[in-house]
Amino acid sequence: MADLTVALLTPWNVAGGIATYARRFVDALETRGVDVRPVGITDRDASSPLAFRDLPSQVPAETDLVHVQFEAGLFGHLGVRGVGAPAFFRALARGPHPVVTTLHEVHRTHDHRGPVGDRILRVRDTILERFTLAASAATVVHTREAAAVLRERHGTGHHIERYLHPVEVDATPRGREEAKAALGLNGEVFLTFGWVERKKRYEDVIRVLPSFPDATYLIAGGPRPGEGEAVLESVFDVASDLGVRDRVRALGYVDDEAVPTVLSAADAVVLPYERVSQSGVVNDALAYRRPVVTTALPAFEELQTAYDCLRTYRTRAQLVGHLEATLSAPSPSPSLASAIDAYLEENSWGSFAERSVELYESVRTSADRP
Repeated sequence: MADLTVALLTPWNVAGGIATYARRFVDALETRGVDVRPVGITDRDASSPLAFRDLPSQVPAETDLVHVQFEAGLFGHLGVRGVGAPAFFRALARGPHPVVTTLHEVHRTHDHRGPVGDRILRVRDTILERFTLAASAATVVHTREAAAVLRERHGTGHHIERYLHPVEVDATPRGREEAKAALGLNGEVFLTFGWVERKKRYEDVIRVLPSFPDATYLIAGGPRPGEGEAVLESVFDVASDLGVRDRVRALGYVDDEAVPTVLSAADAVVLPYERVSQSGVVNDALAYRRPVVTTALPAFEELQTAYDCLRTYRTRAQLVGHLEATLSAPSPSPSLASAIDAYLEENSWGSFAERSVELYESVRTSADRP
């Protein structure tokens, strides 16, 4: 068992996203004897570049190591997200504790923002990554693409570890028809789960609904603050224009107790991300043995290549083909079920925690050397 006290700087006591990831991570670490002290990251919309400078002072003195769960959107907003991160990481680097940082979002480009926005955000990313890498004895990412981007931008002199996003493996699915009935649904169900936000192309699914006259498109998740309500309004407008508004349903935020019902009701979980570095929802859907179809982004293609446990699409015709194949086969098919099982076995939260403890020990040992 580990003899470590780790301060975990993370969103805490809030719903969804990295906070859910952090709760599962804490549980897995504590099972392995790590004393985890969560330190909450709050005030994500603060406009001052110095708003997070004092956050490192909340780290308990008895801490052996600090682990930061980082995403630019958590560290203030002044024209762009992340304005408070440089001062935060400079203060953290001056502290007495070695630092590990998980970078949850690493993007090669931001083409969705146009040429000027892309340039601005790539400069922003490079600056924030530089501060992160300088302050961290080790940096964790969840995809090969993220590791490659960091090395291309900042060279090979940094300790970067790539661990696949862990999976909650002890999920207990409900019967599909039972779950549909509990939600007042019948026929086929296509589900997109997670924050309602601009970076998901819900219209991809809506535009193929006419090919599936008995299907309902279920959008489950709370609106991302500042954007989600407008996204939903746009989604409903597209559905109305195509005559399928009655088959598009938004559930809103789904609490933990309802997650098994919502995921179990899906004939296919469709995650039409326009951009994302990785997604915990993919893992949750696979843990419930749901067929998963995603856009062909690097993180998802990496899983498809390594495990063949999901399907990716680039065109609506490919999306239709994947959904038709899913509906015509047992759910999931025996080959897909076997692929999902292999993925879950190798990437549980337990194995992720074990690798993390090994990393902590290595970092602590290096920090103790004269």
